[in-house]
Amino acid sequence: MNDRSAASGTVPAPTSGAGPDEVEGVVPAGLASPASVGVAVVLLAVVRVFASITDVVGGTGRLLAVVAVAVGVGVGLARLVAPRTAVRLTAALAGAGLLGYYAAIPGSQVALESVPAIAFDVVSLLTGLSVLRLVLVDVWVLVFAPAPAFLTAYLAGRGRHVSGAAVAGGTLGFFVLTGDAGVAVTLAGVVGVAVAAGTSTLTTAGGLRSHGRTLATVLAVMVLASATVTLVPAGTAQPWAVERGTPAIESTLVEGDELTVVGTTRLSPAVRFTISSPVERNWHTGSYDTYTGDGWVRSGETVPLNGSLAGPPGASTRVESSVTIETERETVPAPWQAVSVEGALTQTAQVDERGTIRPGVSLRPGETVTVQSAVIDPSPASLREAGTDYPAAIEERYTQLPESTPDRVGTRTAAILEEAGAETPYDQAVALEEYFATEYAYSLSVDQPTGDVADAFLFEMDAGYCTYFATTMAVMLRSQGVPARLATGYDSGQAVSDTEYVVRGQDAHAWVMVYVPEHGWVEFDPTPAAGRDRAERVRLAEARADGVDDIDTARTEGGIVTTREEEPADRPTADATAPNETDGATPNASTGSTAESNGTSGPAPGEQNPFPSAFGSSATPTDGSTGSAGGPSLPAPETVGYWLVVVVVVGASARRFGVTGRAYHAIRLRTLGRSGTPHADAVRAFDDLERLLARRYRARRPGETPRDYLDALRSVGVDERVHAVGEAYERAAYAGTVSRREAADARRTVRRLALESTPVLGRLLARS
Repeated sequence: MNDRSAASGTVPAPTSGAGPDEVEGVVPAGLASPASVGVAVVLLAVVRVFASITDVVGGTGRLLAVVAVAVGVGVGLARLVAPRTAVRLTAALAGAGLLGYYAAIPGSQVALESVPAIAFDVVSLLTGLSVLRLVLVDVWVLVFAPAPAFLTAYLAGRGRHVSGAAVAGGTLGFFVLTGDAGVAVTLAGVVGVAVAAGTSTLTTAGGLRSHGRTLATVLAVMVLASATVTLVPAGTAQPWAVERGTPAIESTLVEGDELTVVGTTRLSPAVRFTISSPVERNWHTGSYDTYTGDGWVRSGETVPLNGSLAGPPGASTRVESSVTIETERETVPAPWQAVSVEGALTQTAQVDERGTIRPGVSLRPGETVTVQSAVIDPSPASLREAGTDYPAAIEERYTQLPESTPDRVGTRTAAILEEAGAETPYDQAVALEEYFATEYAYSLSVDQPTGDVADAFLFEMDAGYCTYFATTMAVMLRSQGVPARLATGYDSGQAVSDTEYVVRGQDAHAWVMVYVPEHGWVEFDPTPAAGRDRAERVRLAEARADGVDDIDTARTEGGIVTTREEEPADRPTADATAPNETDGATPNASTGSTAESNGTSGPAPGEQNPFPSAFGSSATPTDGSTGSAGGPSLPAPETVGYWLVVVVVVGASARRFGVTGRAYHAIRLRTLGRSGTPHADAVRAFDDLERLLARRYRARRPGETPRDYLDALRSVGVDERVHAVGEAYERAAYAGTVSRREAADARRTVRRLALESTPVLGRLLARS
């Protein structure tokens, strides 16, 4: 196709010698190429990411239908329109979809007029903000997916496989940056791009001979890069096959907008803040509304806090709390529900869509924040009588479950509630609390489950920590149509007076909030408290024994405090290897009681080291605190394997592109190695001199003698010392009479010239 016909948007009549842009037959010729398989793999990887999003929010069937239509249209138009026309159609499709999406969002006109707001959202997505946090993400997927699917299919049909793979690969790269593309999907996409590019290259004449080694090296680098690139999105993912030790859960629970349920974890006993409050509660810092199957996401945005929030819909008591920061914080811990803040934060405070107040700035050590909360304390009777007349928005948002959630979760939940005789939502929440208390133990030494977390915990595990308990209970309630969400923050901490509490990292906690009409969000805690207490006692006592800093205040030196009452003997206790999280008790709506302070001076008799390790029994905690005693342990085999792959790929790439050769000669030029004979030393000296002069001036031409070469460089100001090296070479190569002293002088001269050519060393040598 010539440029004139392409610009006009017409397609010339097929000829017998049709190229990739001149497609014949019913099926576009480009689809018959092996390279189309690679394009298909990349496109399927992109569709898989889209499907993983709609699995969470609903609409997978609609998504697949829309993508199928887009691909069909793209393949059909490959025979009919020129590439420029197809690109214009893609841009129009994407633009119309984006406008439709913004039009569907309440208040979108304001966002459209705010260029900085749109730019901020785009940057946030590209630095690890999951698209699940977007408003109406199900609509966003449906309007965004057709454009890359259409263009990819069109380009593949035209035989432009590399371009088609680039479009799909770029879309996949976007999801890698947002953190929505997993490692397996990313690897599949990379392999697809490599197959498309490689087969397109190798089908050309002499392609395998001229490009085979380069293609193999590029493929290896792409695979390695795809395995490591998941580090980019806000640190939320880990590179393929790299063991990074036992992860800390506190930062995810307390400050992250996305919460992934991990396996074995640990927390720090360092003091985070002290709080003065007339009521003992969990100190709420945030909540999550969207369950993804392997964790939670907070959707929506934050807006400036103007004045005071309305608070719960029913009766409440106004409570004032004073929080003194000990470690830099991005949250405002307070009894639920905080409705206002006082002091400097009144200018910066924000509120999210779940009613959580955020500071808007980092809170520094020593700062004190005053928070007003509207605390509810309803009786069990009033909660039972509340009914199920939920607001439509609450019911839709907080009964959401992924489409892939196994049916057996709801079936098991219904059976448990039927056996307990629980009919009202309140009684159902209490029944699930009691079920977990009697059927499960507390432990932080667990394997991360595959598949749906709630399903795995309910059917395949018998112990876990707060995130597992709270996640599973919230999912079970949602399966019965009861609005529930995951709340995070800290338990009450260590009481140092009737109204003052010291809160440590190990007090980080997750619990469940259930929406009750006429009352609002009511807290429930399914996590066994006795196991939490034991884990914390051991961790805190060990940290004190090891002299860890920042684990006590002036009010807690010596660690003499009251402990929680032990739970009934028939409740399972923590296993002896549970690590250092303490997930404290919450005020229980079923009893109206609160837990006692949870700090003690040491472990109970007979308790063992509670700190597991990804590398062995003596790993150092990743939170900066001191772990258990013991010497260093060997890294995991997976870690060794990964870094071997890194070394091999980097080494092969360096050799393929001449990096190792250049490095070798750069070192040789600057060292005084000797081969053992004057003849060889003189030849080596001139060989090194040639490399040095070629890099600075020009290479010796074919047929040009060493003498002619050096004489020709006189006109460009070559150092006169090079001629002595040339004379030593001539005597060695032609007369064979070079002396050891002459050869050594030639080597020293070349070394001096090489050192002088190094920027820093050259200036120093010039002064000497």
